[in-house]
Amino acid sequence: MRISTDGFIDIRTTVKVRTPGLHDVKIEPMPEAEAMAFLLSHSFPGHRRIVRPLTPRERVKLKKASWADSVNERMCLVDRVWRDITSPVPSPCDPEEPELVQIVSVEGGWSYPIYLAGVETRVMPTGGVPLAELRKKLGAPLLDLSGQKAS
Repeated sequence: MRISTDGFIDIRTTVKVRTPGLHDVKIEPMPEAEAMAFLLSHSFPGHRRIVRPLTPRERVKLKKASWADSVNERMCLVDRVWRDITSPVPSPCDPEEPELVQIVSVEGGWSYPIYLAGVETRVMPTGGVPLAELRKKLGAPLLDLSGQKAS
């Protein structure tokens, strides 16, 4: 390929030219446990609970979100995945007191207690907790994602 002085590209050669724009690049999905940990490390506006496991396409979106350069792009991807796998629940009776909605268990023995706290849904305490320890403390609906497969 030759670029002449007037800025035109001579494409008479047989070498392919890659033009700017979208290209189909294959990205492997994030592992299920890592994707769920990344997703639940964020807090979300509104009151929602998880109703299904992540699909491979949603785990790819979360991997792209973890690589995102801007916070806006990251939160757009994370929020889209969150809204796809959750459904709304009624507001807590006492908005001042956090209310446990469910416990999400993933492979590796980790679990995430999801609370409705004020006007948002989040995991408290931040990060996962070993499932055996959590079962002793809390009694809440358990969503076990370790054995489920999403297509």
